[in-house]
Amino acid sequence: MSLRTIFAAATFGLALLPCFAEEPAKKELPKKTDAQAAKEISEAIRLAPAWLWAEGKSRDDLRKSLETREVLDRPLTKAQAKALLDTLAAGNPFLTDKTNSGVMEVPTGTDGEVTKVWFQLPPGYKPGRDKPPGLVIALHGGPAPDFKTAFVTAPQEHSYWTGPAAKQKLILCSPGWIGDPTRIVMETIEGAAKRWSVDRSRIWLVGHSAGGVGSFMVGPPNADRFAGIAPFVCGMEHGDRLKNAFHFGVYHVLGKKDNAFFLSTGRKNSEKLKEAGGPLEVVEKDGGHDVYPDECDKSLTWLAARPRNFWSKDIRWSRDGARTEGGFFWFDPYAKGATGAFTAKVDGNTITITGARPAEILLADALVDLDKPVTVLVEGEGAFQGDVKRTLRAALEWVETRRDFSAVPVAKIAIKP
Repeated sequence: MSLRTIFAAATFGLALLPCFAEEPAKKELPKKTDAQAAKEISEAIRLAPAWLWAEGKSRDDLRKSLETREVLDRPLTKAQAKALLDTLAAGNPFLTDKTNSGVMEVPTGTDGEVTKVWFQLPPGYKPGRDKPPGLVIALHGGPAPDFKTAFVTAPQEHSYWTGPAAKQKLILCSPGWIGDPTRIVMETIEGAAKRWSVDRSRIWLVGHSAGGVGSFMVGPPNADRFAGIAPFVCGMEHGDRLKNAFHFGVYHVLGKKDNAFFLSTGRKNSEKLKEAGGPLEVVEKDGGHDVYPDECDKSLTWLAARPRNFWSKDIRWSRDGARTEGGFFWFDPYAKGATGAFTAKVDGNTITITGARPAEILLADALVDLDKPVTVLVEGEGAFQGDVKRTLRAALEWVETRRDFSAVPVAKIAIKP
């Protein structure tokens, strides 16, 4: 039975799902057997995509029904949580856009302005039916002085990556950009995710020259939202910003005969990346400021083998002013604008945090054993100890807010200031 059939039944009379049927407001709900309760949760899990991605009154009715039945806050077993995560990992089943390649528009964040993004889907990919693919964003060189120029160089950069992206079965998006590319990169991700579904644990940034600089500008400050970067033949030192590359892979390509500034600063960046301690591949080619098509292919092959590890048990984070909004991995601190570094480490079921106080900690069985009590230590002092239940609400609210169905928490802890 398709999700659409189940959803229709659930929202128009609930003929197929009697456990969700509306009852008179004054009538108390009968006590359910364990089997009935388990069935309700199973059916709610099946309807989770509709709760998230259906539209209009039908979705509103479904949400009201689940709230009335108090299903969203019931404790889930580990098996039920896994079933929920497997369901969500399939992405939005209501998508129908099958346009294989073309140009879309995304906002730049400036007074209603938009930019163009050249795109290509993986061969044969059917949004809404197939497993969501990863995404590679290619940033063009320049730097472009205006969007008119960017719209010439963006499709050129796009052409370097079409073959490698298709080979790795990735969506390819190449936006025109000027200035700081952060907002445009993030809008490109959102645009692609809304239109085709994207596995957010498999998003990479690549680019030549100024595009490589752009990957350094955007990637490390948001290392929990990318799986890695591949900067090619680019200059400009990035210093301590590169410490966050501990959390993702970097495939760094330099030309031995490149401009002295590019080669010198590129090598300094390579040294900083080595100090960061994350996965790193440095390639120095016997050429200059070139495209290196063979390395485009090799870099994506290398990156594609290294997806994001959202549930890292060893977070070492250096705060960066270029950071977009939101928490860091599974950690959401109180002080949003604070500077400096913090760490969050997990040993068994004990979470130890230094350098920041969390407002909220997101949990999954990939991080701790949720069938056992969890302990949180902040600056050496106990901040929480106890059982934490898995719930549908924790997962669904995360996906709705962060639009990330690839790494989904099923529980959370609120920490007092």
